[in-house]
Amino acid sequence: MAKQSRRFESIVPIPLPEIQLKEIIEKAKDWALMHGIAMRSKAKFSPDVLQFAPFILFPSAFPRREFQKAVEIQPILNELMHHVAHNPEFLKSSLKETVQVDEFTGNLFKIYETVLEEGITQ
Repeated sequence: MAKQSRRFESIVPIPLPEIQLKEIIEKAKDWALMHGIAMRSKAKFSPDVLQFAPFILFPSAFPRREFQKAVEIQPILNELMHHVAHNPEFLKSSLKETVQVDEFTGNLFKIYETVLEEGITQ
């Protein structure tokens, strides 16, 4: 028998009145714009036009116990990411096929290789 999942209530009463929702959306877009959460359109590229990067207006409720598990494991994940980021041979071998087919990852990896060649100056 399938395990039923609990439904968590939102702290935001939904649906909201349309006027209030529009005001929240406008403020969220302003915040996103001021904090650099924007990107250029690939389809209609213009150096003068930005579009918002996708974001969630109302986050989903999340069980506190599961959140706490994530908080507890985060230092271990941070250490793992640190070791991976500072192991060029591992990264090169792990990403050698990906960088050939994924342009975004390939460009990031070129930056990584440039930093390795030039040295970290920060």
